[in-house]
Amino acid sequence: MKQQTKLQIAGSVVFVAFGASLYNALRIREQQQFKDAFLSLLMQKINPTTAGLSAEAGFDIHYAAQVLRKVNGRVVVLKESVAKSIADRIHSNFRPWYLRGDNEEGVYAILRKLKDKVQLSQVSKAYQEQYKINLIDQLQQRFDANEVKKVLAIVTPKSPYTTV
Repeated sequence: MKQQTKLQIAGSVVFVAFGASLYNALRIREQQQFKDAFLSLLMQKINPTTAGLSAEAGFDIHYAAQVLRKVNGRVVVLKESVAKSIADRIHSNFRPWYLRGDNEEGVYAILRKLKDKVQLSQVSKAYQEQYKINLIDQLQQRFDANEVKKVLAIVTPKSPYTTV
């Protein structure tokens, strides 16, 4: 009987320790999410143009996958080859200064043709895979503040996704 009691006490201690560690992990995760959201809002207030690109869901390369997991209906997505082709067309508009510089209007036109933020996310992912640089970073490096504001003005009002 003593052996069984000891095992029950040990099992209870392990169960309580596991529960406490799980609670602590969830609490830390929640705090991190709060910090991330707070820092994102703070950066938008400090520097709205560059932080605005980072905060825009459409430029997140994982956004399309997240939407596909959450939405029950059929979401309109681009074929991978089409996303790569659009990424190539965007990249071809970034030219060196001796070749008349960047073609901002070309980039704006391509972004206007995208239907929603899921398609933008797919193009951003294809861009990063092909050119080993995030589209956000490329836009921040190549465009000035006014040009970034134009990009945001094009992308921000787009719908999160389109269903069939």
